[in-house]
Amino acid sequence: MYLSGLHALVRLPLEQSRRDRRAGLRIGTFISGYPGSPLGGYDLALQQARPLLEEHDILHVPGANEELAATAISGTQMLDNYPHSRVDGVVALWYGKGPGVDRSGDALKHGNFAGTSKHGAVVVLSGEDHEAKSSTMPYQDDYAFLSAGIPILYPASTGEFLTLGLHAIQMSRLSGCWVAMKLVGALADGGETVEVGPDRPAIVIPEVTIGGRPFRKSTDFTFFPGLNIETERRLFYERHQAVLAYARANRLDRVEVRSSEDRLGIITAGKSYADTLQALGDFGLDRATLQSLGVRLLRIGLIYPVDQDLVRDFARDLDEIIVIEEKRGFLEAQVKEALCGLPRGVRVVGKFDESGAPLFPIQGGMDSDLVAERLGPRLLTRAPEDPRILRRLAKLRAIRARRYETLPGRTPNYCSGCPHNISTRLLEGELAWGSPGCHSFASIIEQPE
Repeated sequence: MYLSGLHALVRLPLEQSRRDRRAGLRIGTFISGYPGSPLGGYDLALQQARPLLEEHDILHVPGANEELAATAISGTQMLDNYPHSRVDGVVALWYGKGPGVDRSGDALKHGNFAGTSKHGAVVVLSGEDHEAKSSTMPYQDDYAFLSAGIPILYPASTGEFLTLGLHAIQMSRLSGCWVAMKLVGALADGGETVEVGPDRPAIVIPEVTIGGRPFRKSTDFTFFPGLNIETERRLFYERHQAVLAYARANRLDRVEVRSSEDRLGIITAGKSYADTLQALGDFGLDRATLQSLGVRLLRIGLIYPVDQDLVRDFARDLDEIIVIEEKRGFLEAQVKEALCGLPRGVRVVGKFDESGAPLFPIQGGMDSDLVAERLGPRLLTRAPEDPRILRRLAKLRAIRARRYETLPGRTPNYCSGCPHNISTRLLEGELAWGSPGCHSFASIIEQPE
């Protein structure tokens, strides 16, 4: 069926509820958050599906703000100590965008620290506005989740909002971690035809052993000073190991192209993976051609914590690795950490090349053409004078050099139906400067209406 990004996120809790019912579990679902682009219509889509949600014990309660929503979600994971008559656990979904992640940092950190109940799970749906299309500044929430110790899954397509979302729930249920989903605007606003079914995706629950003992997530956490040090140890040394074990068992990270003669490696994730595939396709380089050129390709689904063993194995015999990602080098830093100290060194480039010059941009977002422009010259080191690569690069240069007729500027305005278009007003003589989201329009209003 055809699913938009938001409709895939509406279908996600429904699919999980059906799975839990087939497994004989009494599970409720609680969804709360605060709307903002690119998830600005999620609450409306949930309201439209309300009768169906209620049939599956799915409750949507919009938050007065993002941190109150996160605090409410923390309460849903207390059922082991405070049993409920109707449900044995709650799957909870939080939604918001970059500013909401910022303001909810304390609540998210405490929630992940406390963990999830025996049959519970928490997924953080994080809408990212890389180009600042609807925000006062660009956002990259990876570092906020890193600070909180929250694992991050990064879908590469709209369809993966659903498949990786189901994996996120099971990962959270197994490990006790809150799990973030990095959802970028181009995918949230897009859509595609998706194959759905009761067993899609197939999910493997691994047996996790740590220090010779079976891993079991603990619910006897405490926030009492001093005693919470043990909870910190469990989070980073045990629960994260369970996260990695789940990712390995379900192949969330995959080497897509490999041969014994490879010398150049590409590591990428999420939307940048899709852009990279498109760029390679536009060059006319299929899997067999990449293998003949000695190019190895690793697709990362779990961008934090990165599977260091997998990265080391991927890097074996390579001379250079190119990390392709939007914004700052979040994945690149983890790749370098994994490879630091190996007997045989491998050069890693990404945000900067070997001379320190910018390579893949930090500012804004990327598309397949930009990836091609930056990746093509480095592929030519493996295939000098390859006519397909040269032809595509020449075409992109010609497109960039085009001169376009200057069109009149359009006054910025609110989206159709946006409630801020009647709530943003200036008092007589009032001036506005800093403000969140749509309220930034107040700074360009010359006279109050």
